[in-house]
Amino acid sequence: MHFAYLISAHTDAPQLKRLIEALHPDAEFFVHIDLKSRLEDFTSLIHQDNVHFVEKRTDVVWGSIRQVEYQMTLIQSALTFPVKFDRIFFLSGLDYPLWNCNQITSWMQKHPNEEFISGYQMDTELLPKDQVELYEVARPFVHLCFLSQKWNQRLSILARKTKRLLGLRKKRHFTVNGETWHLYKGADWWCVSRNLLLSIYNVYTTQPEVHEYFKDSFAPSETLPQTIAFNSKEWSSHCILHKGKYPGLTTLTPLHRIIYDPIIKVMDESDYDMLMESGKMFARKFLSGKSEALIKKIIENHHGNN
Repeated sequence: MHFAYLISAHTDAPQLKRLIEALHPDAEFFVHIDLKSRLEDFTSLIHQDNVHFVEKRTDVVWGSIRQVEYQMTLIQSALTFPVKFDRIFFLSGLDYPLWNCNQITSWMQKHPNEEFISGYQMDTELLPKDQVELYEVARPFVHLCFLSQKWNQRLSILARKTKRLLGLRKKRHFTVNGETWHLYKGADWWCVSRNLLLSIYNVYTTQPEVHEYFKDSFAPSETLPQTIAFNSKEWSSHCILHKGKYPGLTTLTPLHRIIYDPIIKVMDESDYDMLMESGKMFARKFLSGKSEALIKKIIENHHGNN
């Protein structure tokens, strides 16, 4: 099978190097480095022929449409590469695989028609009030080139508060070509087929209603790909749909073990048993200076499962 890994990173080049070295040596890696970070910190350490640092870099602002921009840059890089990949993963540079390469390949071969991207329909009365507030409040993203990031952020907050005071709220559904699309939420980290990814990219680049809806949404990188996939008659049945009460982001992350408490926990050696028992393919987050002993034990486990 041909694998591609799309990776977003902004810090800790040694950890990104460890991640890449733990994955398929015959895969292709497409890496986006936040424009605020020094590219040389990464390229001086990582220079394999199958690692491609994308030239178009985004000044990432968490929770904004800027995250979708770098998503689409990475997606375009993989889709236009000469190899037609069977599976394409989206990872963070602070991830690490809990499975070895043989295990990952075997799993994907056994599930050829499954798309490992989760979604929960947000247009439901079951949604908790805090989530309703997050996704119904419009969040205009202000970026004036002659102002500092600090002032742009202040203007964005002012615009959001003004819309909220005026009662201008976003619906959790919108219209595309005369059809009602419902909002779905998942996570940034997933693995899908090339054909599904091509469908997501084509919709994003050809349907202005989609960009119009998500340009002022909260954390659209966690909702835009999922909304396209789950509103597709062709693809929705192949994806992982969660029903009932809102399950939370940990459950909506299909292949990763992540602990939000209330921010993402940094994994260390004491988490080894928990991670191995999770059944997940990946985990995050791992940091240099804190996670090396854990990674050493995971590598030993990788060799034992070959």
